[in-house]
Amino acid sequence: MSEKHPLLYEPTTAITDYIIFILGITFGWFTLSIQDSQFHQLWGTSFITIAIGALLGGTTHGFGPKLSQIPRTIIWRATLIFVAATGLLLAMSTALVFVTGKGEDALYISAGVLLISFYNRIRTQDNFRSVVIFYLPLMGISFIGFLVAFYYYGMIGTLSISIGLLVSLAASWVQVMRISLHENFNHNDLFHVIQMLGMYLMYRGGLEIPPF
Repeated sequence: MSEKHPLLYEPTTAITDYIIFILGITFGWFTLSIQDSQFHQLWGTSFITIAIGALLGGTTHGFGPKLSQIPRTIIWRATLIFVAATGLLLAMSTALVFVTGKGEDALYISAGVLLISFYNRIRTQDNFRSVVIFYLPLMGISFIGFLVAFYYYGMIGTLSISIGLLVSLAASWVQVMRISLHENFNHNDLFHVIQMLGMYLMYRGGLEIPPF
């Protein structure tokens, strides 16, 4: 008699990932609809990349054991790349507050180089630690940058974004420390729920920032 496989191997983790996907697409769509704003194009794209990362992550958590090694590896590495791209987009959005002209060109070139270097890293070290090492410093830079924009420039919306980034950093800490509330609601699930709040605060703050 063949072994019966569950519909979803990690249902709570997969479902919360898919909720993040829906939120990310929604927040990204409305942010990208703001015209003539380089900031909002980058900010909105960051929600799209986190949404795709969540979709892929949910697929890994929900269906990973059913997949053969090659597609599982491809999906997992793609997840890491989209998470890394999200960190870069957040940092680039922050930097736009402070740089203009040729500085913007250097910003895009630097982001491309960093993403390529990250890809080369995960070809041999495709664990979650690799993306944490890459992602968290970029979030920290964004947090500090938006705080500076709030306190020194009085830029509306940046305080909400800073709080959202702080919530997201707290969510990452919960995941790294593997803090769970229940055997059916583990550290990944708690991370996802806290991350949803962080995303909303960042989305609302981004809408308040004037186009530039």
